[in-house]
Amino acid sequence: MKPSSKTTRRRFLAAGSSFTVGLTAGVQAQSAAPATGSAPPAPNKEVHGPVPVINPVPGAAFLHAGPLVGHVTDTSASLWAKGSNSGRLDFKVGRESDLSDARLVSGGDLVEDSFFTGQAVVDGLEAVTRYYYTPLLDGEPALPRPYPSFMTAPATGQNTPLRVAFGSCAGQRGYLAAAAFGEMAARRNFDMLLMLGDNHYGDTTDPALLRDHYHMHRTVEGFTSLIREIPTYAIWDDHDFGPNNSDGTTAGKEDSLRVFRQWWANPAYGEPENPGCYFRFSRPGVDFFMLDVRYHRTPNKTPEEGSKTMLGARQLEWLKSELAASTSPFKVIASGSEWQTLTQPDCWSSFARERQEIFDWITGQGIEGVVLLSGDRHFTAGYQVQERHLEFTSGPLGSGNATLMENPERFTGADEGKLWAVLELDPTVTPARFHYEIWQAGGGLLERRELSYDEVSGRRRIAPSPMPLLPERMEKKEGR
Repeated sequence: MKPSSKTTRRRFLAAGSSFTVGLTAGVQAQSAAPATGSAPPAPNKEVHGPVPVINPVPGAAFLHAGPLVGHVTDTSASLWAKGSNSGRLDFKVGRESDLSDARLVSGGDLVEDSFFTGQAVVDGLEAVTRYYYTPLLDGEPALPRPYPSFMTAPATGQNTPLRVAFGSCAGQRGYLAAAAFGEMAARRNFDMLLMLGDNHYGDTTDPALLRDHYHMHRTVEGFTSLIREIPTYAIWDDHDFGPNNSDGTTAGKEDSLRVFRQWWANPAYGEPENPGCYFRFSRPGVDFFMLDVRYHRTPNKTPEEGSKTMLGARQLEWLKSELAASTSPFKVIASGSEWQTLTQPDCWSSFARERQEIFDWITGQGIEGVVLLSGDRHFTAGYQVQERHLEFTSGPLGSGNATLMENPERFTGADEGKLWAVLELDPTVTPARFHYEIWQAGGGLLERRELSYDEVSGRRRIAPSPMPLLPERMEKKEGR
């Protein structure tokens, strides 16, 4: 098949792929015709198999998932692992790659109630130093050499450039995000990873089903390789909290939070008197505010009478107080739901009063360098909300793609393939320097662009991207 002068490379490849798939489907149909009276499957429609049920494996415990590097500071690191059965979890940690200088850090007993997951906090580390480690199960190393490693953060006041990758929407099955995570692991060109929700699609609060979904995604090879060395932080959105578009009225949300805490190694989970998955952490020059937009959320369709909320009163006050106290050049606020105005009902657009209260607080307090992050929408885009507030939404890592629509707040975007984004934050110069990058599995770097600190802080309008990401704008896709 030869492309005509009016056929783009993408259309040509898509046409060729359709021919191949159609031919294969025809052969399969001849060799395995459906039973009489049953409808044939839709052409080119992938049917996913069941989610594997994960049960304890008899015998001595072995490494069933992980390990994962969670919250890392200049003096500590949180490590996570899951065993196949009950046993004792510890970690050996040292500077030498063969762990000849390692010390033992207790992780505790792996028990059925926590699905044989365990964590340990390693203290007494030195800043900007590489440490090697391995989990121990019942005193035996659970990994062969070469052992994984992680780098501690710079000390307070020692500002360095920071590269932050983020994404959402991992897909209905673990293999759907394999291309994205495989490339991210191979490139490893960032310092930390933020998982912004829909990290699995359990659509339930049943602990056993949640654990099956967590295990399925946690054992994807690329993701496994990545989280063993890159500090990883997570919040949730609807599909890994409960059913689609779920909120604070969801029955069993306490179970969802309990299982979430078992599978991630974040620095905190809400506050003592206010449960949730929200927390704050910092790197020199950058403060991160990770929000919980589900546990305390009012249903989307509730009329606005002055009390409708996405965060709940306590979390909202926490955010405002923490933002006001921040002196870092960059303040990154991460939410599972999108902030921009022309979106769909399961986003901040349904909570316009509370969103405006946050925006008014930022402007009224003179808070600069705020970057809003979000997920959920199955595309990647950059917005200047209300011509002032900078937002990036990123995904899908594994889910199907949604189509970008015309939007005056948006200045860039991509909606083909498996996508993630990287922010490069440099607080070592004045004014602080900011770059964003859009990455695609198999397509590499689609766009890298610098925004001035005035643009980040809303003092200057952001012009549309000067580099089109595809030969034709994505809003006009053939066949959609």
